[in-house]
Amino acid sequence: MALTVAGVAACSGTPVPARTAPASLLSLSCSDSVGQQSGERQTVIGGVTGLVLPDSDDPASLYPVRGANGRTSYVYKAMLAVSASSAPFATVSVTSPADATMVYGSATHVGDLASAPSGQALVAASRRAVRLPVCGPRFTGYVGGIIVTKPACVTFEVTSRGSEPATVSVPIGPSTCSPRR
Repeated sequence: MALTVAGVAACSGTPVPARTAPASLLSLSCSDSVGQQSGERQTVIGGVTGLVLPDSDDPASLYPVRGANGRTSYVYKAMLAVSASSAPFATVSVTSPADATMVYGSATHVGDLASAPSGQALVAASRRAVRLPVCGPRFTGYVGGIIVTKPACVTFEVTSRGSEPATVSVPIGPSTCSPRR
């Protein structure tokens, strides 16, 4: 499962007020991480890199997965890495669209989900929010991706102890995200 991490211009970096953790929160552990990352030349949003996604506006970069219901969902693979300054953790939540979700976990687990014949496990394991623990002095990386039912402008909220809460909108499939009003 190839993962992409690089920085490009984001649609927004506007701080937002902190909210309570969503009910669909997936809390990862340090054993789920792929280890320490440099974080160099990455755009950091609320203490997390990987939310400013390279080539996310290219529909060809979406990985199609057919669910048990016969519907096709699309996954944009992206590694998230949380800064040590965000200790003890950062939380990344999808705020819109309503049907966008994330799937993150150990590299083995996420790889197994992506290769499931029907994609049923991948969709069933997805969440609207993921808590990423800090596990060392550099950026701690986690593999996964964002799932959409069709190309969309996906808005994330990032909260961590080390930064002001922030939002970012990312085009997953479409060419741009329109400015939020």
